[in-house]
Amino acid sequence: MGSITDYRLYPAIQAQPSECAKVLSSVQPFERAAQTLAEASRVWTVGIGTSFNAANAASWMLRAAGLEARPLTSSEFATYPVVAEGEAVLLFAHTGRKTFSGKSLELCIERGIPVVLITKVDTGFDLASLPDSVTVLHTTTQDPSSMYTISHTTAMMAAAMIADLVSPGSVGDISAIPSSLASALSLEAEVAELAAEWSSGALIALGAGPMLAAAEEAHIKIAEASRRAIRHQEPESFLHGPAVQLTDSDRILTFAANDASAERTREITQFVVDLGCAAAWVAPESVPAPESSRHLVLDELSPELQSLPAIVPAQLLAGHLAANDDVNADDFRTDVPEFLAALSKLSL
Repeated sequence: MGSITDYRLYPAIQAQPSECAKVLSSVQPFERAAQTLAEASRVWTVGIGTSFNAANAASWMLRAAGLEARPLTSSEFATYPVVAEGEAVLLFAHTGRKTFSGKSLELCIERGIPVVLITKVDTGFDLASLPDSVTVLHTTTQDPSSMYTISHTTAMMAAAMIADLVSPGSVGDISAIPSSLASALSLEAEVAELAAEWSSGALIALGAGPMLAAAEEAHIKIAEASRRAIRHQEPESFLHGPAVQLTDSDRILTFAANDASAERTREITQFVVDLGCAAAWVAPESVPAPESSRHLVLDELSPELQSLPAIVPAQLLAGHLAANDDVNADDFRTDVPEFLAALSKLSL
């Protein structure tokens, strides 16, 4: 058994409050970005993998700010172009080196579609060659682990700032995000206990509305870092079919916010607990946990912002599960020769 502190992902997880605070206080063209999106008839929020989960979360923020916003993966966006004149794109691309992020940006430039690009410092994009129709916002330096953490929360921080400029106060108090992340980090001892308790069994991440983005991100983080079997779903969709597959060895990780979906999410989580499944409830204190579940208590934020601190316990759980099983959490399974050989035939 190893330790989560052995991984490069660990200091990145711990740095999220301070790095989000840096983005919050940074001098960048956020006003221009907000104006670009506010003037569009529709905003497509676009990304792949973890960046798509940020795009999904951002779509909820922008809709709360009064905009018409829809998320798409960058592969869908570039392969089946739907963007039209008068629309705009909020593109999440941490490294600037992924195939379909690049193709999505190229498509927009060719069609004259305005883009707000959220990417890392020292991005792989050739910024000097970009036209004036592209507004660039920077988040943080290269995420040190393939299990992207700090890049995800800083990207969502940037999206929250844009939404707040479009409609001040519409997504709640964005200045509280860094402290809410710090509070979520204080749950680590409880998360470590949970990881020890969940030493076996498949995991299911549930989240409704804005919290589906947290469930999606938990799926990616836990699968990639620990390689444990996990899937995610919106609770009502899970109930209408996949729930019949439940066994008492399944572990349920539910994300909830103080919104209209909370009670139904609690009822469905209580259903799985009644079937003998262990459950963890990641939610603020105002959203009581189902009976016999572990409540990982988050600071209170608006439903649109709640996914930022909510993902922190999942990041920590991914790292602790990996350490308990002596799995290399940092390198995208490239320590397995067969996987590396197969992956080398593809372009990410």
